[in-house]
Order: sequence, then structure tokens, then C-alpha cells
Amino acid sequence: MSSAPNNITRLPTAKVNALQPKEAVTNKAVADETLAREERSRTNELAVNDDRELVPRRDDDQRRDLALDTGEDDTFSLVPLPPPETGWGITLISFALVVILPLCLLGMYFLFLATPQYFAEFRFSVTEVTPSSGPLGGGTSGGTTAAAVASAMGGHGGAVTGGTAQNFVVVDYLKSRQVIDELSQTVNIREIYGRPEIDWPNRFDKSRSAEHLLKYWNKMIWTNFDPLTGLASVEIKAFRPDDALNIANQLVTLSETLVNKIAKRAEEDAVKFAEQEVVRAKANLDKTRAAMAEFREKEGVIDPMPSVVSGNTQLIGTLRGSVSQLEADYDTIRRQNLSETAPSVLALKSRVQAAREQLASVEREVSGSRSGRNVLAGVVARYEALDMDRQYAQAILLTSLQSLDRARASAAAQHLYLTPYVRPALPESAGGPRVFLSMVLGGLLLTAIWFVGLLSVRSLQNSRA
Repeated sequence: MSSAPNNITRLPTAKVNALQPKEAVTNKAVADETLAREERSRTNELAVNDDRELVPRRDDDQRRDLALDTGEDDTFSLVPLPPPETGWGITLISFALVVILPLCLLGMYFLFLATPQYFAEFRFSVTEVTPSSGPLGGGTSGGTTAAAVASAMGGHGGAVTGGTAQNFVVVDYLKSRQVIDELSQTVNIREIYGRPEIDWPNRFDKSRSAEHLLKYWNKMIWTNFDPLTGLASVEIKAFRPDDALNIANQLVTLSETLVNKIAKRAEEDAVKFAEQEVVRAKANLDKTRAAMAEFREKEGVIDPMPSVVSGNTQLIGTLRGSVSQLEADYDTIRRQNLSETAPSVLALKSRVQAAREQLASVEREVSGSRSGRNVLAGVVARYEALDMDRQYAQAILLTSLQSLDRARASAAAQHLYLTPYVRPALPESAGGPRVFLSMVLGGLLLTAIWFVGLLSVRSLQNSRA
């Protein structure tokens, strides 16, 4: 068996021996008690292990008692334990006041005071119907009436996708003050949501202003629009089943009226544009006709058609050839030294004179008092210019009249449709309030508030300590 280790601690004995003379002078009883404790300490410091060796054994309680009894030595003094926690009671009380009590009150409200809530839903989509080709040759592959009129007037009508913008407009309209004003003409909103049977948090005060009614209305209606599918849905909350159904049906009617107004505004603008084009075309045609009448009076032309002018021109050429031939015959006879009074000479002279008079008459019929090829060409050029303006003005007037008829027919038809593919139905059971969800959310919210407050109080206490 090995010997006992040399590092056995003898500090308590040494300390007691050092202090014993001082205590023996004053009190012998204290010295005897100290010796007894020394013996107990020495016994506790040594223990036998499995190998039957003496090893030091620490007894913290004995060491602490010895150190405390000996007085002034700090070698064996330990860090004092923290005092027992005394704040759990306050914490539990605060949790009960902040979380448990409000949840109990909320549960009592849902059980005894909350009014049943009923929901009516409808879903819709705004579609645009492309006008078909009519007997006037109108109709485009797509787009609005304004585009069709522009195409008929020589422009290019572009295809327009319908419905998306109108869906956004309808959804925004249903949450505006205008829909409340228009809905109030058929349904008394203030009376429906201000009945005394409704619980106080959900009841609307009838004496409040229109702005407060708008805020309250936005809590009673829920709208959603999916840009990918072009489908929209609306849900109305009321406190009676028939009220929810009545309000939903009225909103469907108002939404259809709004869409029709949007479409009619474009159609009316198209009709106004076509009417203005007809007035302008008529004024242009009247101007060209007045210019043609002035030309006829000035030039003295009865029927200035190109065929008549061409026939007169050929007749003038023929008469000029005859006059030239007769004059040549007359010169030949005179060179034969015949008398001027000879019958043949007189006859030929008369024929030449008659041919000249006939040629002058034809020239006067074509160009008035003027004669000559250059004058006739200028008359024909001016006539053709005026006639071309007249024909163009007639064509524009005809096209404008056709466009006006097409615009009026299109305005009489309906091209934008609000199609409620899911119509409102009478709710058979209450859809709210959702007690379980409200309790869970309320508990989470109250717990978060309580936890934040607890952390704030603890931080404030630590900062003051």
C-alpha cells in the first residue's frame, strides 16, 4: 500500500493553531470547541479510496463553517448564493391582467354580444365584343368604333384588348364614395348598418359624416382582381342575409351601368367625329360646285364634258380642212384668168365664205369669243381640275355619310359587357365572426404586448440597479 500523499491540506489546522492562543486568553470554552472542530475537520479531510490510500476529501460545508467560526480569514469564504426569486408572482399577475383577462372578455363578447355576420359574393369579368362587318363595308378585325371610323376615313384602326382596364375601374369604383351615393338612392346604407341590433363595435353611427361612412364601407366590402386571368371578385358583409343579398345585387347593377357609361362615352365621341366629318365634306362639295358654276358662266360652256369638247375639237379640224381646200380651189380658178363675175368663181367664193362662217361659229360655241388651240387647251385643263375636285368632294361626302351611319349603329349596340359569372346568392348561415381565429390572433397579439412590456420593465430595473 502506497503512502499518503504529501499534499494533504493542513491549512485549517494551522489557522486554528494560529488563532488558538488569542482565543484561549479570553475564553477557554471557545478553545475547547475549536479543538473539537479541528479533529472533525481532520477526519473529514482524509478518506480511503479503492486502493486503500489516504486522499484529501473536501467537505465544503465543514470548511465554510470553520472559516466562518474562525473569523477574519477570507481564504475559505465562498461567493454568497443569490437570494431566492421573488418576482414570479408579479410576472404571473401581469400575464393574467394583460393576456388572460382580455382574452376572457373577448370570448364573452363573441359568445354573448357579437352579431352574426353574413357574406354575399359575386364574381365578374368585363368583356368587349368586336363589332361585326355591316352592309356598309365597315367592321374591323378588332378595336373600338373610333378605330373603325378612323380606318374608314383612311386611317389605320388598331386592335384593342378589352376588359382589363375596365376591371380595374370597376373594382376601384366599388370602394369609392360615388358608389355609396348611387347605392343610397336605392338602398338605405345608414339604416342597414346602423340598426340597434348590431353590436357596438360593428354598428355605424347614423349621425356621422360621409367620410366616416366611406371608411366604414371599406370595412364592409372586399374586392380582388387577378390581372393574369382578368377575373374579379367582390364580397359584401352585412348583418342580415337579405341585406347582404340586396346590396350585392345593387352593386352588380351599378357596375354594369358604369361599364356601359364608359363604352357609350367612346361611342358618342365617335358619332360626333363622324358628324363633323360629314359637315366638312358637305361644305367642301358645295365649294367645288360653286367654282364649277362660276367656270361655266365665265367660259360660256353649256355641257363641258370631255366627250363634247373632244367632238367639237374634231369638228373644228374638219371645218378648217374644208376651208383650206375651198381656198385652194378658189386660187386655182383665179389663176385661169376667169372673171370675178363668172358663175363658177362666184359659186366657189360663196362656198369658201360659208365654210369660214361655219368654222367661226363652232369656235365661238367652244370658247366663246375666243378662238385658237391654246385657248381651248386652257379651258379643258381648268375644267378637268374643277371636275376632279368635285368628284373627290363627292367621294369624301359619301364615305363620311357611311361612317356616320356605322357610328350611329355602333352606338346603338353594346360592346362592353360586365358578365357576373357567379351571381350573388342568399347566405344561409353566418360566416362570422370567426371566433377561433380571432381568439388565436388576439392571444398572440396580447402575448407579444405583454412580453415586450416585461422586457422593457426588466431593462429599466437593471439600468437603475
